[in-house]
Amino acid sequence: MVRLARAAVTAVLAIGGTLFAAAPAEAAVLDVSCTSPNSTNVITFSPPLTLVNQPTVVSRSTSYQPCRAPRWPNLTHGKEAKTITMLDDCTMVLGTLNVNFTITWNTGQTTTVSAVRTASLSGSNLVVTFNGTVTAGLFLGSNVNQVFVGSGVDLINCLAGRGSVQSIVSRVQLTITH
Repeated sequence: MVRLARAAVTAVLAIGGTLFAAAPAEAAVLDVSCTSPNSTNVITFSPPLTLVNQPTVVSRSTSYQPCRAPRWPNLTHGKEAKTITMLDDCTMVLGTLNVNFTITWNTGQTTTVSAVRTASLSGSNLVVTFNGTVTAGLFLGSNVNQVFVGSGVDLINCLAGRGSVQSIVSRVQLTITH
């Protein structure tokens, strides 16, 4: 009798677990998507990056276009730019950083993002990924995934002590969902 009771409880738990696990997950809803090849990022370093850590002016300009925002049909493109001075060298390009940036859309609205930036070399490409959330403005609370893919040849040479990095041009893919 005890064996039958244990078997029944096990069967109920297994069925219940299966039913619970089979419940469909809620799909993410697209807020905006901006794609390559016209979406680009240009970052420049002055002086060019070497293996020597030194004060460097880092200027970044990102152009998002074309963009598709189902609930905002007039939103078609955006831009983001920032210039900072920091101690930098070519090894830091591959670092992980917490970043904040604000995209200004053609509608005049803005989206402020807080994200974790990671970077890696994939063959001769530099892949930089930003994962985070919208902290202010349009799409507040939504999830952000942004990927830059550009040539990593200058960075590879710099890391090997055979050159410097003056600029990096990348294709951009931006997706914001809630």
